[in-house]
Amino acid sequence: MIAGGRRARGRRAAALVVLAAAGVAFPLSADSAPADEKAAIDGRIERAQQRAQRARGRESVLTGEVEAYTRRVRALEARLAPLRARSERLDAEFARVRTRLDELTRRLALERARLAAAERTLARRRELLSRRLVDLYVRGEPDPILVLVQSGSLSEALETNQIIEGIADRDGDLARSVSEYAEQIRGTRDAIATVRADVAVSEERARLAAADARAAKRGLERQESGLARILAGRRALLDTVRGDRTQIEAEARDLQRRSADLAAKIRAAQGLPPAPSGTVAVGAPSSAGLVWPVSGPITSGFGMRWGRMHEGIDIAGSSGTPIGAAASGTVIVAGWVSGYGNLVVIDHGNGISTAYGHNSSLAVSVGQSVGQGTVIAGMGSTGHSTGVHCHFEVRVNGAAVNPLGYL
Repeated sequence: MIAGGRRARGRRAAALVVLAAAGVAFPLSADSAPADEKAAIDGRIERAQQRAQRARGRESVLTGEVEAYTRRVRALEARLAPLRARSERLDAEFARVRTRLDELTRRLALERARLAAAERTLARRRELLSRRLVDLYVRGEPDPILVLVQSGSLSEALETNQIIEGIADRDGDLARSVSEYAEQIRGTRDAIATVRADVAVSEERARLAAADARAAKRGLERQESGLARILAGRRALLDTVRGDRTQIEAEARDLQRRSADLAAKIRAAQGLPPAPSGTVAVGAPSSAGLVWPVSGPITSGFGMRWGRMHEGIDIAGSSGTPIGAAASGTVIVAGWVSGYGNLVVIDHGNGISTAYGHNSSLAVSVGQSVGQGTVIAGMGSTGHSTGVHCHFEVRVNGAAVNPLGYL
């Protein structure tokens, strides 16, 4: 029996040698090449995720800077609005003063022309008056008797006396008009000088006020222009970072699909059943009492991934897709948790809890009781995520287990 056993083992060993020489692969070695390729792809996925995480961090910083600069620009706009209005009012006032000054200048030119004419008339009348006084002085006051004797008749004498009186009246009028013109000229000069001084003061005040307002406005506008240039630069950089992040996440999703394909090949080569894939549908509760939180393709399963443990499954979908509670229970976490982003954790009792990560929005709060299927969040890509999906975990007494065993 022993010898026979030795001969049988020898025949099996020989057969294995023959198969190996013929190039037949063993199940273990059959997946060595795909496994190496999968490991390489998983390494690239991890690096892509790290790059995406850095891009998201940079995007978050730039978003904050853009918001801060936008607020500063709006604050400057708020300060500029009344200053611009004041500057416009002062410019309008300065224009009105200039118009008034122009009108006064025209009036002054007209008054100067009238003054010059009055001065010429005054000069002529003074000359005429001077001549008349000299003539009266040289001739002396006329004697009425002499006038009567020298005249041929009484009527001529009376007529001559009337002429003399008329001359005297005219001389009086001439003297009075000379005095009136002189007084009028002095009054006109004084009025023009007073008004011109007032207008000059008003013009200077309006000019200085308008200049100050314009200077302040230009200063704020320079600040606004500088901030606007910085804001435009930050926005352009943010657009670039967002584009890079989108490209990196698309690359990571493509690598995930390739990794999943290789995993399926490896499982097939090892004779293992295929992992659940495709689109899951929310339906009746499983034997464990849980339902699928959302329908969608499983893009990543439970187990080692990128050199560390992936403690749940990823179910892809579109942003905002409603996510339901896998079972009734009490919400014990509802908020931001590093890595998970917006996270909801529900305690179902008996040591079982479920977690839902990377949500774009939350519909529940801590302490709230929820029923099975109650919408608790909207699907998103917050936290450490390469795309929109629901990261779903099942934990028993705090330890993560494969959710597929409970769905």
